Amino acid sequence: MAVNRRIQKTEDLNLVPIMNLVTILIPFLIMAAQFVQLAVIDSTLPAIGTPTPSDDKPDQPPLNLSLAITDRGVTVMGADAILHPEGVPEAAEGEVRLPTIPCTSGGVCISVDDYDWDKLTAKLNLIKDEYPDEEDANVILVPDNQIHYEVIVQTMDASREDPTKPGGDGKARLLFPNVVIAGGAM
Repeated sequence: MAVNRRIQKTEDLNLVPIMNLVTILIPFLIMAAQFVQLAVIDSTLPAIGTPTPSDDKPDQPPLNLSLAITDRGVTVMGADAILHPEGVPEAAEGEVRLPTIPCTSGGVCISVDDYDWDKLTAKLNLIKDEYPDEEDANVILVPDNQIHYEVIVQTMDASREDPTKPGGDGKARLLFPNVVIAGGAM
C-alpha cells in the first residue's frame, strides 16, 4: 500500500509592514514621552558658626523667624513679641505647647489640606508689617521627621508671598522669600 504524502511548502511571513510600523512608532513614542520633569525650589542651608559682630546697634532685635512644622500644625517661633504682645502663654508641666496655627481638623493633620495656609500667611503678614525693613530676612523651616514633602513645599509657598495683598509693583506682596530648611530636629 502506497501512502501519498504531500509535501507542504511553507510560506515565508511578510514582516515588512510590522517593521515599517515599528520603525515609525519608536521615534514617535520617544519624542512624545516626557521622562523627567524637573522643578527647582530655591532654598539654602542654615549657616554654621557664629555670626560676625557689627558695630551697628539695630533698632529692633533680629527677627530669627522659624516655622516648626509638625503633624499638629505650624508653630511660629522667633516672633513671640509680635504674635503674643502680652507674653507667650505658659504650658502646664508635662503639657506640650499648642502650635500657633493648629490643624483645621483640630487634631492631627492627615493631608496637606488639613493645614491652615491662609492663617499662616496672615500671621506672616503681621510679622512683615512689624519688620518692614527685613527684605532679605530668612525664614527657617524646621519640619518634623514624618512631615511629607508636599507640606514643606506648601509652607515655603505660604511664607514667600501673599497673593491676596498686592505689593508695590502690583504683584503679590513679598513676605520672606529666602527659605532655609533645617533638619528635622523636633
